[in-house]
Amino acid sequence: MTFKPFLFLIVFLFLSPFVNGQIIEDTISQTPYSTETILPQKRTKAENDSILKAKLSTGSTTKTEKASQTNNSKNNHSPTKATLYSIIPGLGQIYNKQAWKVPIIYAAEATVVYFAITNYKGAQKFKKEFTLRANGIELGRNPDYANFPDQSIYNLYYAYQKNFELSIMAGALVYVFNIVDAMVYAHLFNYDISPNLSLNLTPYCLPSITSSPTFGLSMKFNLK
Repeated sequence: MTFKPFLFLIVFLFLSPFVNGQIIEDTISQTPYSTETILPQKRTKAENDSILKAKLSTGSTTKTEKASQTNNSKNNHSPTKATLYSIIPGLGQIYNKQAWKVPIIYAAEATVVYFAITNYKGAQKFKKEFTLRANGIELGRNPDYANFPDQSIYNLYYAYQKNFELSIMAGALVYVFNIVDAMVYAHLFNYDISPNLSLNLTPYCLPSITSSPTFGLSMKFNLK
């Protein structure tokens, strides 16, 4: 009677590993997702290092390309081109990226031209009047200057004529300044001006026993 239970126990223990393995294997085969899809793919350290190096090299290449483009744009800035462009007033300043100077140049030129035209007309008017009087011709004289002596008419003509010549010289100076400004700034275009420079103006007062105190301004230039 005791032998049969013992025999069944031995058979059960012998077959249980095979039965459990078959159940686990059937269960895994019936799942819709494999272990490869459930678990994330792990990279090795060498793969992570290579990916990181690729990203760093891409970023450094982009920065290098931007820096080279900036340097090339600075190196391509030609003072000769700026000088030639400034033959047309203001065009050199536009090339130097200083378009704000163009209205100033044209305003100065317009002012000079206005005074030149005004003085030229005045000089021609008094020249004609003086010429008619010198030749004794009554026809064509301006009645507004009937009470003016001949010397006054000549002095007015001379004054207008000198102002006209000065206006021409001023116009030439503005034109030359336009060319020189474009050329000089084109030479300085590639130089970086440090932001660590500072200029301070400070008021001061020096007391005096014998006289009134002295007031003034002190100028301080700092290199930080």
